[in-house]
Amino acid sequence: METFEISSSFSWAAYLISNAFAVTLIGTSKKHVRFTRHMFLLVFAAAAAANTYIAIDAPWAYQDYADTAIPAYKKFILGAFEPIITPMVLTIAFCQLLIASSMLGKRQLLRTGCWAGIVFCISIAPLGLYAAFPATLLLAVALFRLQQTVKIGEKAFTQTSFKDFTKTNSHV
Repeated sequence: METFEISSSFSWAAYLISNAFAVTLIGTSKKHVRFTRHMFLLVFAAAAAANTYIAIDAPWAYQDYADTAIPAYKKFILGAFEPIITPMVLTIAFCQLLIASSMLGKRQLLRTGCWAGIVFCISIAPLGLYAAFPATLLLAVALFRLQQTVKIGEKAFTQTSFKDFTKTNSHV
């Protein structure tokens, strides 16, 4: 089996950046709502794109995730997951794209997307270092805080300029 390795220094840099980014989103989730929504849109859209590409081009790479996963996940990854990697990961990528899209949505759609993101982030946390643990749990906290900013009945997210994008007290 081929290995899909990235240099050790890159991996640790990506790990540290991921966790710092997640902490940043916790901090921005209440006061910089639009920024946070855009960041989650980018994160989930990029994840969907990367997962789609890898699922089609190198599906075996997902078996590496077993290396740092908890035992139950490891057993699944090396067992039942192997023959269904591509369709399973493509389904996950589609869900990530839906979560990304929900960040542009109004009220209840945004809340639903945040909750879907929370479930997703918690679900991949047991993958350990391959999911940049604890970054996924920190992202779940940021999504929870973000969904708390949604005020049912208020004007929806309709930012049209960079000036609007950078406003600090923009709650949806």
